[in-house]
Amino acid sequence: MTLTAYAAYAKPLGAYYAYVPTLLSPVHPSYLPIGPLDVVGLMRLSSVVNWVASDTKGKPRASALQEVFGIWVVMCGAETFLSLATGVTPPWLLNPTFPIVAAVIHLVNTRTPLVKLLPEKPTLALEIAAAVPDAIGRVLLCTRFTTLPILYPGTSWLNLPATYSTILLVPFIFAVPFAAFAFTGGNLFAPEVKLTTPAELRPWGWTAVDAWIPLFITTLFMMLIGPKKGWRHGFGTYLDEDAAIVVCAIVTIVIFEARAIWNFAPRPKKSGKSKSKKAKKEKAEKEKEKKSE
Repeated sequence: MTLTAYAAYAKPLGAYYAYVPTLLSPVHPSYLPIGPLDVVGLMRLSSVVNWVASDTKGKPRASALQEVFGIWVVMCGAETFLSLATGVTPPWLLNPTFPIVAAVIHLVNTRTPLVKLLPEKPTLALEIAAAVPDAIGRVLLCTRFTTLPILYPGTSWLNLPATYSTILLVPFIFAVPFAAFAFTGGNLFAPEVKLTTPAELRPWGWTAVDAWIPLFITTLFMMLIGPKKGWRHGFGTYLDEDAAIVVCAIVTIVIFEARAIWNFAPRPKKSGKSKSKKAKKEKAEKEKEKKSE
């Protein structure tokens, strides 16, 4: 089957995009003015930060203010950077609702008795369940909230010309560098803040799913809807944007589920026979080294 034929099956998927506004609509206009998907995302971020911050290696845990600051770096760093680059006011400065809610959620999660309800460490079941909202949120970040505003200037604060570099790099900037800095580059959730090489820049760090998935999602999305202004290529499927977002979400869910299984699924233990062979091989190598000396 050709890609055009597959596109015929993919086009009806656009109807499922109708659920997205519900996921992003405020839970309560006054008490919880963010969408259900945002609530899940902030709970997830708080849980991950708690895992990292709890691993103190015997030292006192970082202060609540330090952890909240680190979360704000993850959330607001890209907006601040791009606002400085384009000369506009950062959205979080005009409406700080989202970072404030994030801080409250983290403080309630980790500085009240509710912390006992948080999982102490990631598990296969938890990661498989979290893969779905994680993937949906990542796809929306890389398409609806970054790529589409570039393709249609004037629809958001993000007013940049549509070029290959802006289309690819803006979603990447939102998804990767500031999270990398907060967690491993600046160690903002550790007892002592210390600058180190971010995990993504270490040998083979680029192979981490979180490092390359924004570029993959954006490229797939543009190839499904392209060619467009600033992007001259496409699969020839000419999907509408809603259907393309749903396709990207399905693909990303599969990738995130596979990552969860790869990282947390129990692996078969090596047989005693294979272990003995390995031990014999190591012993032979050591004897060979001694003889050479």
